[in-house]
Amino acid sequence: MNPHLLPLFAYFAFTLLVGLWTRSRVATSEDYLQASRSLPFGIVLAAYLSANFSAVEIVGLSAMAAQYGAVALHFYWIGAIPALVFLAIWMMPLYRQHGIQSVPQFLGQRYGPRMQLLNAGVTAVVLQLLASISLYALGEVVHVIADIPLRWSLLLCTALVTSYVLLGGIRATMYNQVLQFATLLAGTAPLAIRCARMPGLLNGAALGAHGHVWRKLPWVDPRAPMDLLGIVVGLGCVLSFSYWCTDFVLMQRAFTARTDLAARQVPLLAGFGKLLFAGIVVVPGLAAPILLHVNDGRFDRTIPRMMQQLYGPWMLGLGFTALCAGLMSSFASNLSAFAAICTIDLLPELRSRKSGQRQATPVRLGVAAILVAAVLSLFLSLLNFLFSNIMEAVQLIFSVLGVPFWAVFFGGMISRSASERSALVGFSAGSAVALGIIFLGRLGAIPFGSNMAANFYAALLAFTVALTLVLVIPSGAPALSVSEKTLLGRSNALASPVDRRLLLVATLLLLCTAVCNWIWR
Repeated sequence: MNPHLLPLFAYFAFTLLVGLWTRSRVATSEDYLQASRSLPFGIVLAAYLSANFSAVEIVGLSAMAAQYGAVALHFYWIGAIPALVFLAIWMMPLYRQHGIQSVPQFLGQRYGPRMQLLNAGVTAVVLQLLASISLYALGEVVHVIADIPLRWSLLLCTALVTSYVLLGGIRATMYNQVLQFATLLAGTAPLAIRCARMPGLLNGAALGAHGHVWRKLPWVDPRAPMDLLGIVVGLGCVLSFSYWCTDFVLMQRAFTARTDLAARQVPLLAGFGKLLFAGIVVVPGLAAPILLHVNDGRFDRTIPRMMQQLYGPWMLGLGFTALCAGLMSSFASNLSAFAAICTIDLLPELRSRKSGQRQATPVRLGVAAILVAAVLSLFLSLLNFLFSNIMEAVQLIFSVLGVPFWAVFFGGMISRSASERSALVGFSAGSAVALGIIFLGRLGAIPFGSNMAANFYAALLAFTVALTLVLVIPSGAPALSVSEKTLLGRSNALASPVDRRLLLVATLLLLCTAVCNWIWR
């Protein structure tokens, strides 16, 4: 047996043991699917970080760095830190004060049952698409490193991940994510360290124009691979907030924290983690064009190829296991989240519209939802061959389906007059605008410099259209009672000493981010 396969099989066995161990702690469908306010802070933080710092991110953003250069760092800095601060200081208290366990529930309280049902349905589609992306990335990694046929690797890993999620539900997923997070760091950090030792890499001398995050960007030029307007507004002010403040998987993990303070600390500490991860992921991607002499357009293979180039047999085994662990973490997160949203938000709401009362969800429906999601992921993973790197596919999904919901969410926070009717119209129009822009860009009718630039502009315009309609369409009914409590400008937002301490931590995080941007400018 190849030595680089031994750590992988050991890891597979351990994940199944974790699933068996957590099975004994599952008593109700809520324990199986949500586990709200029941897990220790350390587990929640590690699972939150792992849900984002997965191999999808490593494979995708290292591909971005190899393709576009140091501007990939924007996905960590301007594309994460401000939104995490906003989530910790303002958004998380809103969720926790109302006892909300999911984003659809919040929209249901703010706008009404139709908005909750629409959001649950669209989120289920998004989770399914993201699960398929994880499977596709896994196939690429296995193909490059282990030379295992794609169809067999997908079937094997789907069976494994589905098994431990079925055994322990979200608890098994989150406890395994702690192991996955540690494995991912151990397998990828040495690669970043070795690449950082290359002469001229960290100061940009060996990279030329690709070594700067700001200097070489035009102000407004959709025909460029990226421009300042697209990055600052499209990514920093729209896409990042729609992801970090409303993403179902991330919110699901934050909601499991036992205390309100812990739930608010998780995003802030995760922000410091993002600063560290930026170097681990982007530095190998920057070194790839120098070390690798392959130009087949498959940038998603950057990290596996770099591991083959710089790792020996045993380190290659650890790196291979790390990537598989991260991909399984992402896949498992989306499977459990899909089951939760279908059985906690979607199906009970459909039942209540027929029977007039909301019924409890049996565990067996969650099991069935997990199985359905696993099977669908196998088929949908084939769609990702249409993109040169998987981050383009991820950003496209959020531009079309995530950003319009963030506009609806934000409009409900800042306006008492926003109604269910305006929210439905705003979401529909925003999604149509984003899809139209991306479609025209693919046809060449709008000359975008890259697929990522098209995603940024689509997100920017979709948010503008959706928010405008949410705010200007007259209300057809009085605002719901919670709207008075969910306004952004609450006078007591930073009233307590705990809030002020969190604000100091948030300020430090923003200062560290500003320093990083200055160094790599």
